[in-house]
Amino acid sequence: MIVDTDTSRVSFIAFKLAEEHPNDTICWLSPSDYIFETQVENERALEPAFSTDNIKFFTYAKLMYMDSTDIIDIRPDYIVMDEFHRCGAVEWGKGVQRFLEAFPDTPIMGLSATNIRYLDNRRDMADELFDGNIASEITLGEAIARGILSPPKYIISVYSYQKELEKYRQRLQSARDGGIRDKAEKCLEALRRALEQADGLDTIFHKHMPSQNGKYIVFCANKEHMDEMKARVPEWFGKVNADARVYSLYARDSESSRNFDAFKSDNSECLKLLFCIDMLNEGVHVNDIDGVRVDFEAAKKWVHLRKSNTEPIIRIYAEASTMELANELVEQVKKVLKEE
Repeated sequence: MIVDTDTSRVSFIAFKLAEEHPNDTICWLSPSDYIFETQVENERALEPAFSTDNIKFFTYAKLMYMDSTDIIDIRPDYIVMDEFHRCGAVEWGKGVQRFLEAFPDTPIMGLSATNIRYLDNRRDMADELFDGNIASEITLGEAIARGILSPPKYIISVYSYQKELEKYRQRLQSARDGGIRDKAEKCLEALRRALEQADGLDTIFHKHMPSQNGKYIVFCANKEHMDEMKARVPEWFGKVNADARVYSLYARDSESSRNFDAFKSDNSECLKLLFCIDMLNEGVHVNDIDGVRVDFEAAKKWVHLRKSNTEPIIRIYAEASTMELANELVEQVKKVLKEE
């Protein structure tokens, strides 16, 4: 089992296994078709003649619906489990367990950027699936320390602060001590004036997105959320580049594959924005991507990560309804970066 923050690099190792065993059947398991297809594209960019004829590909979701006869028919000589930490999901996990129980003596290679499920009581999938046997491991923190990846820089901003100010104003009105109330109201008014003079989202993006023709990915919660975010493009990104090309990618869209290919090959002078719904979450690599933005619709907050083209740093922008929530979101990201 291999844990490496550069998942494209470890996929080459698994493809080498398939290449060196052309007469054996390699069963390749992955969270999505897009991840596997992108990995094959990267491999063929280095070795155009690379063949996947001996690879049988299945998503973890597919295993959920396969009966015992379908599973037995695979008859793998080797099993590759890409992004294996995802196997901890309840339903996906059931399918994986049935599959592994059908081939208890088949060698397994596990690949992932992390073996820990941080939001699932920190379950260690290396222990659960591989008895803790890690052949090679490099964490995100180690990759940063060794100069393989750039260290992050954090930038925080706050939006939708009016409701919070009103809530505090109402609390002050109920204060019994008039002297304390008057003093607090003056401080609150000073804070309100300062926030009103703060930069808006358009200015923040313009300041920290120097590449006017860059590529950025925006993760959305659902189709309604995606449509809402796309409608804000002129308002949010107009100062970066008024000429923006917007691409969409989601499972139910028959044009998704075409849109993704168009986004990757777009070398125009336009600003390129790819809006996604539950796709490209992990394991997919776009060579010249400039940044990633993740929106949390229910909580009305988002986080944006971008590698600097001029400094050895990664910038992280976070927005929420209050400074406290924005700081909390940044701390969560920092924790994941350090622990991975």
